[in-house]
Amino acid sequence: MSAPRPLPRGRHQLPREEVVRSQRLRLLTAAAEVCGERGYDATTVATIIAAAGVGRETFYELFEDRRACVLEAHQVLLDDLIARIQIAYAGPGEWVERCRATIAALLDWFAADPLGGRFLLLELPAVGPEFHARFQAGFDRLVAVIDAGLDPDLPQPEPLPASSLAVGAAIARVYGEVSAGRTEDLPALLPSLTYEVLVPFLGEDAARAAALAAVPQAG
Repeated sequence: MSAPRPLPRGRHQLPREEVVRSQRLRLLTAAAEVCGERGYDATTVATIIAAAGVGRETFYELFEDRRACVLEAHQVLLDDLIARIQIAYAGPGEWVERCRATIAALLDWFAADPLGGRFLLLELPAVGPEFHARFQAGFDRLVAVIDAGLDPDLPQPEPLPASSLAVGAAIARVYGEVSAGRTEDLPALLPSLTYEVLVPFLGEDAARAAALAAVPQAG
């Protein structure tokens, strides 16, 4: 989540709606960064407003409490990630090429914002009991994106649809790297993750060929 530009100091002619929108975004950005760096339990309203440069009174005008702010920040990040994936998946090329571009977009998104990625994947369980429902909702949205562009002739293994297997493989791999502190190295996993994601659809040989096409060429 990129930090918004600070508002002008002193008197300005900005509409009230723009001021509120900027303050809200600053608080959401700060909540994601602080929670990603310190963990939810160590994140307080004080640490959020200090990072955002926004007053406590303004915070409580916009959010009921710390938890509400953190949950909204999590939703904003998830929405942004899914939007990036949708754009990549809707791009030019054959289906396998679009899948590679989608996997690359996923890995690049996390690598560009290690704190945001850590917050998105690791901290939600500490926020409250709705973690499982929120995780499942996010998972289902990703599966729906993949399903929307599928070739109907692709095989569907039992007992799970291939899209669920593909999304599960991607999440598990990214989760492992983020939790190990290797978020910035994620783009290097494009070939191996391409294989893992495509093998339920294409089988081992075709998935391996697609993965090899993702290996950077020397020179």
